Parts: sequence; C-alpha cells; structure tokens
Amino acid sequence: MERTLNFNIPLSFNQLVDLVKQLPEVEKKKLVSVLQNEGMSEATSKSEILDHLKDDLIALKSGKLATRPLKEVLNEL
Repeated sequence: MERTLNFNIPLSFNQLVDLVKQLPEVEKKKLVSVLQNEGMSEATSKSEILDHLKDDLIALKSGKLATRPLKEVLNEL
C-alpha cells in the first residue's frame, strides 16, 4: 500500500535541482515532458494572442474595426 505525504516547503532553485537529480531516469523524463507541455500551452496562447492582434491590425487598417477616441478611453480610467 502506497501512502503519500504532501508538504508545502519553499525550496530554492538549487535545492529543487538537487532533488530532481535524485529522481530515477524515468521520472526525470516524465518531469521534462510535463514541463515542456506546459511551456507549449503558453507558447500557443502567445501565438493566438499575436494572431488576434494581427487580425485586429488588418481590420483597423482596412477600416473594418470600430474604434473610439483616445479621450473617451482615458475618461473611463
């Protein structure tokens, strides 16, 4: 029977590296995979944001994007 304990212990980067080095090779590969997939989802969201900005810029230049005067936007702040 496997039991686990969860602790919330702050670690420095170097301490975390030392712990990861102690993992079996299979576990290290799993960790790398998880971290890479997490990075990919961030990259995807950034690329989506850039795509939307590009589309908005094209619409703005072609006059298809409704805009408001800067004074009106600043008044809302």
